Amino acid sequence: MKKIIKPKLEETRAHAFEKKVYERELPKIIHEDFYDRYDPDPSEVSVLGARSTLAMGEDISSVPIDILDRNIWVSDHYVPVRMYQTAGDKKNVIYYIHGGGFLSGTIASKDAQCKYMAQTSEATVISIGYRLSPETMFPGAIEDCMGILDWIQTLGYDHICIMGDSAGGNLATCCMAQDTKHAIDYGILIYAALDVATYDETEYHWNYDFYEMADTQKDRIMNRLYRFRNLSMDMKKMYVPKQKDVKDPNISPLYIEDLSHFPPVLMIEAEFDYYRICNEIFEKRLPKVEVLYYEGLDHGFFDRIGQLEQAKDCIDEIAKRVNNI
Repeated sequence: MKKIIKPKLEETRAHAFEKKVYERELPKIIHEDFYDRYDPDPSEVSVLGARSTLAMGEDISSVPIDILDRNIWVSDHYVPVRMYQTAGDKKNVIYYIHGGGFLSGTIASKDAQCKYMAQTSEATVISIGYRLSPETMFPGAIEDCMGILDWIQTLGYDHICIMGDSAGGNLATCCMAQDTKHAIDYGILIYAALDVATYDETEYHWNYDFYEMADTQKDRIMNRLYRFRNLSMDMKKMYVPKQKDVKDPNISPLYIEDLSHFPPVLMIEAEFDYYRICNEIFEKRLPKVEVLYYEGLDHGFFDRIGQLEQAKDCIDEIAKRVNNI
């Protein structure tokens, strides 16, 4: 396993938030009990709140990008996709699956990232608008993602790269697991939510102690981790039907037993991401894996293109690898 560490750009202290991340966290209220037993009734989870607070990046593309919206028939319904590319025929395609905890996120919310990725990778980028929870619980999102993968295979590209961030990384991993035709040549997972089991259900017993934290920022870092600890509970309640085992490998890909058929995978991790712990376990089991590790960053940094230099760098690194396939 090759691991590349990306140091912070402005903050020099070890195990501290990058400056812009710390500034973002400063105004937020500190929770009184990081170890409370958060367990909301599903009716209390704010789905509309999550959908109304989507982070939107800034468009940093500098060349014209052709954009085409299409609706693709999958099983018994249409699934929207958006295609991005610069001028000319493309040999490769990046199939992108957005994050959002399975209950939020849109194609439009990652427009800026997809435009810049189309510019730098010289590939076509196809972004999917899969069905969201709780209106459509598991396995609806995976069915949509696999249906679009089948459609992409009919388009004649030389290589298919699949990519997802957060919940999208979960879905991208499930697609690689179900890709019996070996259509996917490369996988890109950005702080993927590979374990939907809640912190007290995980086999590795998730805990704040897994993270080294600068003493001067410990409350802010734990505050951020606390919110994602609770989000894992929201995801489980909204995405996983009651009769399903949250450790089903199609729900939590961390528990896939055989990874021998997986293509080469690029894992992109953030130092203070809640899911970094389960992802590091997964990385050790992949047959071919490279890790980009961003110090001082947390879950969601990819959303902040145009505001956080590392989000641009992340796409530049992805483009290098896609161009070399």
